[in-house]
Amino acid sequence: MKKIFFFLLLGTMMSLQMRAQVNPKPGFIITNHGDTIRGNIDFRTNERLSRQCEFWANGSNKGNTYKPGDIEAFRFDEGGKFFVTRRLNVTGEPELYFAEFMVQGMMNLYCVASDSKEYFFFEREDGEMAQLTNRLAVRNMQDEIDNLQEKREQYGKVKMLLKDSWKAVEGMNQKDLTRTKLVNVVRDYHNDVCTDGSTCMVYEYKEKADKPKLHIKAFAGYAYYSQQKTENQKLEDENYPGSAFELGLALEMDFKRVMNGFSVELGVAYSPKAKSEHDVLVLGGREPSHTIYEMGRLIAYLGGVKCFGNGKWLPLVRVGGFYVSNFGNRETRYYMGKKMIDVEWDNTRHSGVYLGGGVQTAIGKHYARLHADLYKTFDKSNNNMMKWGITAEFAL
Repeated sequence: MKKIFFFLLLGTMMSLQMRAQVNPKPGFIITNHGDTIRGNIDFRTNERLSRQCEFWANGSNKGNTYKPGDIEAFRFDEGGKFFVTRRLNVTGEPELYFAEFMVQGMMNLYCVASDSKEYFFFEREDGEMAQLTNRLAVRNMQDEIDNLQEKREQYGKVKMLLKDSWKAVEGMNQKDLTRTKLVNVVRDYHNDVCTDGSTCMVYEYKEKADKPKLHIKAFAGYAYYSQQKTENQKLEDENYPGSAFELGLALEMDFKRVMNGFSVELGVAYSPKAKSEHDVLVLGGREPSHTIYEMGRLIAYLGGVKCFGNGKWLPLVRVGGFYVSNFGNRETRYYMGKKMIDVEWDNTRHSGVYLGGGVQTAIGKHYARLHADLYKTFDKSNNNMMKWGITAEFAL
C-alpha cells in the first residue's frame, strides 16, 4: 500500500507539472514599428520575463514567444508591470533584455532579474548610468564579503549620479533598500531637478506584485475512518471504524507566477472527540464483545493544491503529507453487559500521505472550496489508519 500511495503521489505531481502551461494576464505588446496589439501575456517570474514574452493576441488561439529585440515592449493591464527592450551590462557583456521599466522621468529606473539577483539601473536624462545589485541569496561568508564591497562601490556611483538632488542622495543612505524605496529616491530626484513642472511616470513599484499571495483559511469537515487500530490492539484483524467532525485553520501561499493555479498549504485540523466502535466474537465466546475506542485527534498537514481552468468553478487536486497525534486515548470493552476492560494510554503519533480532489469558486476577493480526500498512514502495525473525508474551506 505504501508503494501504491508513493506512485499516486509521484504521478499526480507529474501530471500537475505537465498541465501547468501558462498564467495568462491581459495586457499588450508594442511592436518595433510602434503598433500596439492587445491580448494575454504569460505572467511568470521576473527572471523569466526578462528573457521572453509569451503572448496570445485577442481572437487568436496561436501564441507567440518574443525575445528581447523582437518587440519594443510589453505591459500588463491595470497599471501592471511594464517591460522594454534594453541593452544592458548584467553579466559582464552588454546583452538585450526585457528590462522592467519602473520609473520614467529625469532619471529612469530599470530592473533585470537574473541568476537569483536583481540588477537596478539608474539612467540619468543625459544617458549616464549607474547600477545597484541586490543579491537574493548569499551562499557563504566570502560571498557576503564580496557583496558588501560591491555595494559600497555601487552606492557611491549611484549617489554621484543623484548629486543634483540632496534629498535623493539622503534616501540612498538607507540600508536594505526595497523596490518601493528605490522608486521614491528616483521620484525625489525628478521633483528636485525637473524645471518644467512635469511629473515622472511610475509604472509599477508595488512590491506585493512580486511576492506570492498568502491566504488564511478556515475549514470544517466530516471524516470517516474505514481502517483504524489502537495501541491496545490484541487481535491481528481487529479494526475500529468510526467518524469524527473536524475544525481547522490553514495558511496557503500561491505561486501562480511559477505554476498557474498552484499553491502550497500548511494547516492543522482538530477533532475534540472521535469515537470508534468494534464488535467481535472470539473463539469460545457466547456473544460478540463490544469495544469503544475514544480519542481526540490533531492532524498537521503540508502539501500542494493545483486548480485548473479560468472559469467560475475550478476543479482542483490536493496532495501532500500529514502527521497525526491522538490524545486522551481510551478503550472500553463490554461482554455480556459487563465492563471487562477500561484502559487509557498516552498520546500516539503516526504519519502518512493524502490525496484529494474538489472544486473552488470565487466569492468576491475570497474563495470557497469543497473537496474529498483520502488519508493513509505508512504504519502497518497498531497506528494503521485510513481516513475518508469531505471538507469545506473559506479563504480570506
